[in-house]
Amino acid sequence: MSELKLRLVTTGNLASLEKVLHSSAEDGLKVSNFSAELLPERGHYEVTMSVSGFTSQNQVVSKLAMDETVRELTPIRR
Repeated sequence: MSELKLRLVTTGNLASLEKVLHSSAEDGLKVSNFSAELLPERGHYEVTMSVSGFTSQNQVVSKLAMDETVRELTPIRR
């Protein structure tokens, strides 16, 4: 099974993290690693997460990028 590691920047609202996790689970993705750090001086969370259970990486990136709380989304190459 493929795994995709992502770096996200979300709004500084805690609900944005919940929304990212809920959206991932709703699409049948399995989150195997999730780390979020609040940077209050910048007003956002920096998130790294690993997901599996997808057929296309583009599908995962497109779905998360449509979320209005996600400001940046970058796949991390290993």
